[in-house]
Amino acid sequence: MWIPPLPRALQWDHNAYYHRWLLDQIPRHGGRMLDVGCGHGVLARHLSERADHVDAIDASPDMIDQAKNLSPSQANIRWILGDVLQADLHPDGYDVVTAVSSLHHLPLREGLQRLAGLVRPNGVLVVIGHSQGATPADRALEVVNLAGNAAMGAYLAVRGRAGKPHDDGMPIKEPSDTLAEIQQEAAAQMPGVRIRRRLYWRYSLLWRRPGGTY
Repeated sequence: MWIPPLPRALQWDHNAYYHRWLLDQIPRHGGRMLDVGCGHGVLARHLSERADHVDAIDASPDMIDQAKNLSPSQANIRWILGDVLQADLHPDGYDVVTAVSSLHHLPLREGLQRLAGLVRPNGVLVVIGHSQGATPADRALEVVNLAGNAAMGAYLAVRGRAGKPHDDGMPIKEPSDTLAEIQQEAAAQMPGVRIRRRLYWRYSLLWRRPGGTY
């Protein structure tokens, strides 16, 4: 989806906007966590303050190099260059799996299967994703998004907090799946999953794997 660009002074980080909500969905202490499509490692560093260990994976060598350079003191993060669909990750899975603006880079069915399969019993999967606009509701929200995007950019600029410092070199891909398609596929694979349409061209997906064995 093409988004009319704001002046550089008013641009801001839509993904970081949702980090606080995402962190509210996960345990505050301990466990093993995985961040899929870690980019510059901003979210992985937040996770490392709660987790015993974090695996942070990205398919871009540039992103992994930058994440390492920005995280010299985070000894409990393992930076992994690779495709999450094929990478050799922890065989026992993770207590938390996160994916922010990365699921749409994967084939939908295989991506959801892989992410769900990496969640340990009683663990949680949290996704902030992108979908392709297709419905009247999508078009109505587009008007709100455009106005809100400019208003938020101006608000942050006045407070000296605008800018997108973590976007340099970030791979970009347009979403090809509609929200209805994502909801249908996720519900088939993850009973009880909760998906909500969000502002700023995002949706959220939250799923807690029941206890017991895989």
